[in-house]
Amino acid sequence: MTSSTVPPAAAKGTRVATLRLRRIDPWSAMKTGFVFAIGLGLMYVVAAVLLYMFASAAGVFESFNSTFSELTGSEGPFAFTLVGVLTISLVFAVIEVVVTTLLFAVIAMLYNASASVTGGVSVKLGED
Repeated sequence: MTSSTVPPAAAKGTRVATLRLRRIDPWSAMKTGFVFAIGLGLMYVVAAVLLYMFASAAGVFESFNSTFSELTGSEGPFAFTLVGVLTISLVFAVIEVVVTTLLFAVIAMLYNASASVTGGVSVKLGED
């Protein structure tokens, strides 16, 4: 056997393994998706509160309310408050957590269905 027929990884003494990802457990994917969704939901709520604080400090809401009252001749039907913004962002975050968690499980099931036909994703692993 000549050195030109030996793969470079084998010549260095590195082990290489090619594996196939044939199945993803939907329950495991759903748990992982839940953790990611909680993180995204928290980031969403924090971003909404920060945007509210910056917009409030810049006077955006006062300008909006005065423009609305000039156009309609009456006070606005709602007022932007921190509690209102926090409540709405929390509701959207809870909906996002539920949808994302279910979506992770559905995607895992779809992957399993396609992997049964195609054989899954091939991954080449090696150690340094």
